[in-house]
Amino acid sequence: MSCTLSPLVYAELYRLLAADNQRYGDLEVRLSEIGYSPTWLGTAADAYDEYWAMQLDLSGTGSVEHITLESPEHALLATWILAGLRNTGDDRSLSSALRTHVQKRAVGEVPDLEGRLPSVLNPVIYGWTLGQVVGSSSSDWPVAPASLPDDVNLVAAYQGLVNHILTLENMTEPWPEMMQTSTYWRGYGIAEALKPEAGSGGRALLELLSEARALLSQPVFSQFNTHFTRFGGRRNALSHITDDAGRSERFVDVVAATHGWEHLRVTVRGLTQFVCQEASRLLYEEDRPPALRNDPWEYLVREISTDWWT
Repeated sequence: MSCTLSPLVYAELYRLLAADNQRYGDLEVRLSEIGYSPTWLGTAADAYDEYWAMQLDLSGTGSVEHITLESPEHALLATWILAGLRNTGDDRSLSSALRTHVQKRAVGEVPDLEGRLPSVLNPVIYGWTLGQVVGSSSSDWPVAPASLPDDVNLVAAYQGLVNHILTLENMTEPWPEMMQTSTYWRGYGIAEALKPEAGSGGRALLELLSEARALLSQPVFSQFNTHFTRFGGRRNALSHITDDAGRSERFVDVVAATHGWEHLRVTVRGLTQFVCQEASRLLYEEDRPPALRNDPWEYLVREISTDWWT
């Protein structure tokens, strides 16, 4: 699973950041860690724009889904910069603006583009981590994040969740009951992997919710809080089946309450938030990844320099 996006996405992301006066100070501090100033954002946006235009001319509008960037460090650098904004609040307005700007430009510059944009032109930001929407629906999930924690078990489990959702997208409802409720077992396990020191998935979810509070708008946080504070109890009801006076919900009640896209949407969006916010936390609190320890732009710009192609 990789985050493979169009150069148009990076052009619009960096242009939005360059115009963000509210976060100027945070961006200045973050960029200074790699020897850049905020003016670099405009320089990078222009370089990605030129590469996008050149590739569009060379490939033609019918191949727009193939105009991507090979080096994963493009996405990693963008997410490393975004992680420096973790203390500035909700990222959803920036994510929404990015998707809107990319869509407007893509539709305007690619006349033959019809229907839903290809995945490479469908970016999203969760937990201050850049991601690529890989589903076929018009929603902002499932997501391939630009960065994930190092735990190979966690990465495989998250990949399995994404594949599960992609499978459901191709199935007509009503789904078989276990196709829906299996997200409770996988989600509980992902929470445990994200916060192993918590000792249980239930306590891990509470810690993840606590960390998410500052990163989400109040309405979204309230929705996640209501959903995930009941998550462990519902998972237990699904696991043990027999009625138990110690559980607030019965198996049959949980099955009835958890069917359909709307319920699944909250589960997947919440788990995506938790995985991505942990990825950005690691990028924010720990040493820079090896790929970004020198001057990443020095070699990334070579891939997108139009001078190499003329």
